[in-house]
Amino acid sequence: MNPITTYLPTGLPANIVNRPPEAPAAAPTPAAPIGPNPRLRLDPALGVVVMEFLDATGKLSRSAPTEAQLRAYRLAQITGG
Repeated sequence: MNPITTYLPTGLPANIVNRPPEAPAAAPTPAAPIGPNPRLRLDPALGVVVMEFLDATGKLSRSAPTEAQLRAYRLAQITGG
């Protein structure tokens, strides 16, 4: 024997309308903000402002002046040339 289905004025069976809503799909977690990009820092030994560019994960990818240039500036400061 089949159960009796109740229909609402909308024409839909009552068990469809009264069904609890499905949980929404979990949204992907947003990446943590990495802060200002590029960021500026002062090299205190040289008195030079260094501009650092960060990648999507917040790690240093480039800088201006480069680390090699900063080493050359430090060497020139020590040797006087």
